[in-house]
Amino acid sequence: MQKEFVKTPNDYYQPAAKQGTLQRIFYFSKTYNEAAGTIEKDALVYLPYGYDRGDREYNVLYLMHGGGGNSDEIFGGLEAKTDLKNILDNMIANLDMEPLVIVAPSFYYKGTEDAYINRKSAGELTQNFHHELVKDLIPAVENNFRVKHGRKHRAFGGYSMGAEATWNVFAKCLNEFQYFIPMSGDCWAVRMQGGLSCPKETVEYLEQSVRKFGSHGQDYRLFVCVGDEGVAYDPLNTMMQEMKKHTDYFVFGKSFSSANVIYCVAEGGTHSYEYCYHYLYNALPYIFEN
Repeated sequence: MQKEFVKTPNDYYQPAAKQGTLQRIFYFSKTYNEAAGTIEKDALVYLPYGYDRGDREYNVLYLMHGGGGNSDEIFGGLEAKTDLKNILDNMIANLDMEPLVIVAPSFYYKGTEDAYINRKSAGELTQNFHHELVKDLIPAVENNFRVKHGRKHRAFGGYSMGAEATWNVFAKCLNEFQYFIPMSGDCWAVRMQGGLSCPKETVEYLEQSVRKFGSHGQDYRLFVCVGDEGVAYDPLNTMMQEMKKHTDYFVFGKSFSSANVIYCVAEGGTHSYEYCYHYLYNALPYIFEN
């Protein structure tokens, strides 16, 4: 059972009458490897229209870029050179979703330049990012912005290599997150492109990872997106077909009212940020819907 993919309306690409803002946040983290070095990181933060008025607290989505990107990639920097900010502003203005804060970090840091062209090195960074996320980034965000605390108010999503990071956060951070949006990327925890080369072992790894979370073991929501003409389709789709066999942990449906996995395939969809923004248009109304 798959959710029908819907393209973003054309007028959502135009500036909204009521616009959110973008800010940059800096924070210190660790490499969380044998080097144990201290690093300075940054993230771009989207604040919805009205954030600067009143004392309302917001749900928060942590949104990761793809391979070779940085914290500016998703939004196009403080100047909002991509379409995403307009799409978000219009979705909120048209009541497609509740206003939320979005944090765009990076899994790269100074000294990891080889990972921009080496997929194995990039995969190691995405699989290590959850340490920084939980120990450093979440505290920095919650100390500087009015966001709600607790897993029911946090989501993590990512495109391409950012999707690989998302699967790893799903496996490691169910105590911190309830919602996940992997877009155009499979899980590489067992092997690179494990969704294609070893789907059974990859899904079993995800099962084994969530078992340890006890009552949170099935209390999660996955909104998975991919285009059927992109390079990520075969790895991710093969993994999802295997996941459908594991009904003790993964229940597929068209909404989260009776399922914990929504799978959305864009017919003719390519491996591109154009479709990443379409996927967010499809997914965000379902995130924090309760």
